[in-house]
Amino acid sequence: MRSSALIFALMILLSSCKKDSSDVTPDGRVLSDIALKDFFITSIAFDKRGNAWLGTLSQGLIKFDGVTAKIFDSSNSIITKAAIMDIEVDKAGNVWIGSNDLIKYNGSKFTRFEASAFGLPKNSVRSIAIDANDDVWFSCSSFQSGGLVKYDGSIFKTFTPANSKLPGNLIQDIKVDQSNQVWVALNDGADDGSLAKIGPDDIISVVGSKELGFKPYYFGNIAVNTNNELVASIDYGLSSLMIAGRPQIFKFNGSKAQIVSLPDEQSVIYSTQSIYSDKNGNLWASFSGADKEYGIFNGKEWKFKKSGTSGIFVFAESPNGEMWLGTGEGLYIVK
Repeated sequence: MRSSALIFALMILLSSCKKDSSDVTPDGRVLSDIALKDFFITSIAFDKRGNAWLGTLSQGLIKFDGVTAKIFDSSNSIITKAAIMDIEVDKAGNVWIGSNDLIKYNGSKFTRFEASAFGLPKNSVRSIAIDANDDVWFSCSSFQSGGLVKYDGSIFKTFTPANSKLPGNLIQDIKVDQSNQVWVALNDGADDGSLAKIGPDDIISVVGSKELGFKPYYFGNIAVNTNNELVASIDYGLSSLMIAGRPQIFKFNGSKAQIVSLPDEQSVIYSTQSIYSDKNGNLWASFSGADKEYGIFNGKEWKFKKSGTSGIFVFAESPNGEMWLGTGEGLYIVK
């Protein structure tokens, strides 16, 4: 995950409690017993064989088939204790890992793309997306430094405010929509969030407060729903004010933004951690505020659950339709 929620993760863990193994999710399915206990799961991706690739906060990379786990760390690979912020798998089955560098695993060999060796602007990679052409888009940035990189397998192309219309440096999240357009959420300071869309021929268009109708405080993560709309969460973790009524989640259809309302949001303080849109069009969101850990929005109403985990930092849907929830204490699977 790529939000300030991870900064406070250890504090959240101190107040965690155990869940009931028979817990039922808001959509009526069963939340499994914990798997990979004591691993802090930060990212999840699936390959074409159904294996899950899990990134952790400091415990390496995990390949997990639902029963057996294989851990890659400094004892058997080039993976270090650096946080793995994102994972994607391309059509050929290569696993792309966003950590202190971009790392590729082809099933037998790890390759580390160090910034100095490959002419990349920064070492920090917090987000990865792969488009329909199998081009790898990844962040290579920090506050007011670096930018976005596109890798076609042979050439790295870097986009920054200095050489393109990219409106900022710090890339928070990247997603590719159903039209093969690349969406980028940028944060270059609190109350200074913006979106950029990269279309054919790498033409960049900027979406800011004028197009959205409000000024995003700080982006959490973004997703693309079944209507090909961009969905985004807003992170207030850097704010000194804990107040109700601020936008938490919105969707954008390319021309107009719509706030996704939460129940009693004028009086209840929500703090959105992560969002995800599943194949049925449901929006999943996790929260650290209020008395709700996560909820599911079917387009008409929210249903919430407090399962007793230590915080959900990433959602992912498996090829067979299971929802996988990565938490600070392990993995839960919704069946």
